[in-house]
Amino acid sequence: MVRNWVFLGDSLTEGVGSKRISHVTEFVKQMRAAAGTNVHEFRLRQIGADFSSQIDFNVAGLMNVDGDQNPADLWLWNLACEGQTIDSDPRWLPLIAALRPELVVIFRGSLESIIRPAMVVDGDWPWWVPRAWRGYAAMDPRCYFSTTWWRKAKQSSVDALKQRARLKLLKLRPGKPLFDLEEFASYQTELLKRLRALGTRVIVLGLLPVDGTQFPGSREHFNTVNAQLKQTAEAEGVEFVDWASSLNGGDLFYRDGFHPNAAGAAALAKILREQIS
Repeated sequence: MVRNWVFLGDSLTEGVGSKRISHVTEFVKQMRAAAGTNVHEFRLRQIGADFSSQIDFNVAGLMNVDGDQNPADLWLWNLACEGQTIDSDPRWLPLIAALRPELVVIFRGSLESIIRPAMVVDGDWPWWVPRAWRGYAAMDPRCYFSTTWWRKAKQSSVDALKQRARLKLLKLRPGKPLFDLEEFASYQTELLKRLRALGTRVIVLGLLPVDGTQFPGSREHFNTVNAQLKQTAEAEGVEFVDWASSLNGGDLFYRDGFHPNAAGAAALAKILREQIS
């Protein structure tokens, strides 16, 4: 019988960079190395209406098939989308229902819970903030810089200016997350109820540590959100995994102190494999 496992989340699950390195891509590599069956990967993401002026699209992705297909193969569906919050996940429910997955893994809350300048929420920006910088993540620190020297120089200079502006805005007024805790918990509860109705196993992953210098106030708020994630998961009868507690330190994150790098993704994939087995 074909097995389908689904992953929901944001850029931390979809991955960053052209290779989209994440715990899911590393999970695929590790499962292929250890499993006696084939492991296939589908990476799908929602796209905007402006993707093509010729044909209507709402999904794009990558199909990474591992050799010949057999009845006992494992199919991993990475439905995470960069920049998408938990309120977008119900759009995937028709596909998830059709797949009849054995397992759904949800890694949500990080993007929604970063403490950002209050202006991101209320739109009351000072005149001196360029319009291009006013998106919710527009002033976030870059994960990494280009290896080409002139691109790196430009990227690092702009990044430094944005970081100074963002920290100044956070000092002007108390920062806010994109979703308050009650709103996020409401979306999570509804999502879990609808997934549980499909009869699938559901795992909720706790938040990873965030750099308190890069994102002031976020580390403390993440602790509160983690407690809420655990509480909601238990109330809805699904599994909660605080995988951050199993990380052994080391250089596991990109320079933004938010996205796991290749080493971090591999470490998280190993923890997840042990939890699922």
